[in-house]
Order: sequence, then C-alpha cells, then structure tokens
Amino acid sequence: MAEARKIAVTGGGTAGHTLPGIAFLKAFRQEWGAEGCFIGCACGFETRLVPAHGERLEVIPGLPWARQNVTGQLRAAMNIPRGVLAARAILRRERTELVIGAGGYASFGACLAARSLGIPVVIYESNAELGIANRILEKLAALVCVAFGETASGTTKPVEVTGVPLSGIRRAKWRGAAPWRFLVLGGSEGSPLLNEEAPRLFAAMKGRGIGFSVRHIAGLGDFAAISARYAAAGVDASVEGFTNDMAPVYDDATFAITSAGIHTLAELSAAGIPSLIVPLSGAARNHQLANARLYAARTGAKVIPESEWNAESAAVWLTEILNPEALRRLHRDASNWVNDNAALAMVRACERLIQ
Repeated sequence: MAEARKIAVTGGGTAGHTLPGIAFLKAFRQEWGAEGCFIGCACGFETRLVPAHGERLEVIPGLPWARQNVTGQLRAAMNIPRGVLAARAILRRERTELVIGAGGYASFGACLAARSLGIPVVIYESNAELGIANRILEKLAALVCVAFGETASGTTKPVEVTGVPLSGIRRAKWRGAAPWRFLVLGGSEGSPLLNEEAPRLFAAMKGRGIGFSVRHIAGLGDFAAISARYAAAGVDASVEGFTNDMAPVYDDATFAITSAGIHTLAELSAAGIPSLIVPLSGAARNHQLANARLYAARTGAKVIPESEWNAESAAVWLTEILNPEALRRLHRDASNWVNDNAALAMVRACERLIQ
C-alpha cells in the first residue's frame, strides 16, 4: 500500500489566517488521504482553533510584526531564525512533501524552513492584497492561491483563484419582518470602533421606534465595558466573545454591521446576510478597506470607512432599508460572492503542481 502523502499547513495569528488552513488540512485528507499538521505560534488563535477542530498543532517560535512598535518588530525579527530551525526539525521528522502557507506572521518560519529543505511551498492569500508575510514568501512559492482574482496582479508566480474555504455555513433563513435581528461582528480580535459606536448606532435606531435585537460578537474586546455602553444607551444587547460555531449565529440574523476580515465576509455571503461594513483602519496596510470594496462590488454591501463613520447617519441609512422589499434584494445580492469548494480547488491546484 502506498504511503500517505505528508503535508503541513502553516499560518495563524488571527482566525482569518487559521480557519482556511484547517479547511485545507481536512480537504487534503479527504482528497489525497494525506497526513499532516498545522504549524503555528503560541500567541495566536491557532492555539485555540486548531485543537478545537480536531487537528494537530505544532508550535514554533514567532511573534507578530504588523502594528508593533520598533521594539516589538525587533523581537519579531530575532524570533525568525528560531522559528525556522524549529520548523526544519518538524518538517524533517514528519517527512513533509508540501507546505501550504495560510498567511500571517506565524507562516513565516515554516515556509522559510520548507524552502531551505527543498520542499515545495504554496501560499494562500485570502485578502484583496498580499499581506506582509505573503509579499515576502511569494518569492519562494511555486504557486499562489487567492480568494479574489484581483489579487493576482500582485504576483508574478502561477496563480489559482480558489475563493475562501468555509465549513458548515449554510444559507440563513429569510427574515422579512420586524423585530429585526442585528449582528455586530468585529472579527476575532474585535473592532474598537464598533465596540464603542455600535451602542450609539442602536440608541439612534431605538429613538426612531424600530423594534430589534442585537447580538454583538466582541472578539477580544472588553465585554463588561461594551455591555455597559449598551445599558447606558438603553439598548438590550447580548455581548459575547469569539465563537467557534458561527452557523447558528448567522441563522438568527437579519443584518450584520461588521469589520472586513475576509473570512467573516465570505461567511456572510454564504449565509446571505446583508451587511454594513466598517473596515478596521488599524489593519495592516489598510487591507480591510480593499477587502470591503471588492466584496461590496460583488454583493452590494454598504461600506463606511472608520474616518467617515457617523452613528446618526448610519442609523438613517439603516432605517431607510429596513423594509421587506429592500432586505429581500440585499439578502439575494449578499450571496453573489460564490466560494463553493474553495478548499477542494486548492487541493487540486496542488495536485497539478506535484505532478
């Protein structure tokens, strides 16, 4: 019997860099019968998500670079050689034949280690523009897989447009009547602006006599402080942290106010949830604004940059579209960004590369 192929997926830091990698591992196992592990770092969401999804996590040294001060960036740079050495040992032990980098600082050490060992590297970029790590690692890669076709213009390597791999997200039930069910999403790390401004937005909505409920997923935000803001605004809201299972959350929502993490946007499209997008201005290279604009071009979502945010104006716009006819159209258009079989597309692209 032929020995199973050996692969490794590497990445992490945020959920957006971790969840696609988990989907790739499962797809490679299903299609190839492959054996593999997820290589990440100790300070990212991979430590929580990878084991929760039943995958094996190997931890190497690594620290974030983006949004760090000079001292933090120096520490991150000094950790790279340690990460490479640790990853080399893992790849040799596992007899790895292919490494897939899913982005983020956590992918850096393992991809460099793979290249030093002569192991083919494939990188995956879910955002509209190549991230900091992938801009560097792209030079080492044999193949670049992307969520948006527009991202391909940023690389000279062979490119496959795969979309964003999702797991378990179904189209939500159509809710065409009040009370409207609002969902606030700030991504795995949370949106400081939405944590501060969403209570003001819904206070303005309540002042217009609109019946609704609010579920606020705050990520790493301060739950008590956010809940206190809602209470002070006279708005009854459920505030909670990051959740591993978003399918029932989407199934209970009419409309989302969200930051522009690409995995969140892909899930909203799969669920058919209309959205108002407020991209994080502090995201590396302002990539969330680029994500939001490409997503809006496909789905008709409304985008308000943080610099242009005004709770009263947003409340006026929401009030105007809260009617069954407008929401049905937005619900239909939200599903226009198709991401079916994205993980399978990645596996088949890698198969062609290996052959």
